[in-house]
Amino acid sequence: MNIRTVILSASVLLALLPAQAQNDGRRRTYSSDTLVCRFCDLRYEDLSVRNFKRVDVTGAFLHGANFSWSVLKNSRLTSSNLVQVRMEWSDLDGADLSKATLENATMFRSSFRGANFHMANLSGANLNRSEMAGVSMVASLMRRADLTAARFSNANLRQADLSHANLENARVRDTDMQGSTLNNVNFEGCDLKNSDLSGSSIRGASFVATLLQQVNFRNADLSNAKFQNAVLEAINFSGANLTGADMTGATLRDTILTGANLCKAKLPNGSIGACPAAPEPDQEPVVPAPTAAPDKVPGLAPTPGFAPSASPTGLPSSMPSDQGEPRFPASFIKDV
Repeated sequence: MNIRTVILSASVLLALLPAQAQNDGRRRTYSSDTLVCRFCDLRYEDLSVRNFKRVDVTGAFLHGANFSWSVLKNSRLTSSNLVQVRMEWSDLDGADLSKATLENATMFRSSFRGANFHMANLSGANLNRSEMAGVSMVASLMRRADLTAARFSNANLRQADLSHANLENARVRDTDMQGSTLNNVNFEGCDLKNSDLSGSSIRGASFVATLLQQVNFRNADLSNAKFQNAVLEAINFSGANLTGADMTGATLRDTILTGANLCKAKLPNGSIGACPAAPEPDQEPVVPAPTAAPDKVPGLAPTPGFAPSASPTGLPSSMPSDQGEPRFPASFIKDV
C-alpha cells in the first residue's frame, strides 16, 4: 500500500467521524429519566414505558414518536411536531403542549390534568376516555377528534373548534366553551351540567336522548340541532337561534326561551315554531299637506279647521289681554 492510498483512506474516515458523532449525539440527548432535545429531530423514536423526570422537546420534530405508557409530568412540548405520535396510557399532567401539532395522534386513556393545549392542533386525535380535568384548550383545533367518554371538568375551551368531533358519553362539567365552534358535534349521552356554551356555533349538533342540566345556550346558534327525546332542565335558551331544531319528544323543565328564534322548529307538543314577521318594505315618506301657519304665540297650535277670530288687540279672542274682556271673571275680583 502506497502513501497515497493511506492518505485517501484516512481522509474518508475523518469525513465519516463527524456524521457518526452527530448521530450518536442525537441518541445521547436523553437518558432513562431525562429528555432534553430542543428543536431536534426525534421522529419515530421509541420513548415508551419511561418514567421521565424532566422533558423539554420544545420545537422538536417528533413525528410518529412513541411515548405510550410513559410518565411525562410537567413536560415541555411547546410548538413540537407530534403528528401521529403515540401517547396512549401516558401521564402528561401539567404538560405544556401549547401550539403543538398533534394531528391524528393516539392519546386514548391518558391523563392530561391541568395540561396546556392553547392553540394546539388536535384534529383527528384519539382522546377516548382520557382525563382532561382543568385543561386549557383556548383557541385549539379539535376537528373530528374522538373524545368519546373523555372526562372534562373546570376546563377552558373558549374559542375552540370541535367541528364534527365525537363527545358521546363524555363528561363536560363546569366547562367554559363560550364562543366555540361546535357544528355537527355528537353530544349524545354527554354530561354538560353547569357548562357555558353561550355565543357558540352549534349548528346541526346532536343531543338526542341526552340529559342536559343547567346549561347556558344564551345567544348560541343551534339551528337544525337535534334534541329528540332529550331532557332539558334549567336551560337558558334566551336569544338563541333554534331555527329548524328538532325537539320531538323532548322534556323541558324550567327552560328559558325569551327572545329565542323557534322558526320552523319541531316543538315537543308536535307543533311547528312560528317564524318572525318579515319586515315591511320601505315606503315613501308621507308628506303632510300644507296647513295654515300656527299662531306666533309660543306653545299655541291652532285647532285643525278652526281659525281664531281677530280681536282689536290683534290677539286671538281666546287669549287674555288688557283690553276688551277682563282677565278673570268679576266674581274672582275681591274688593280692596
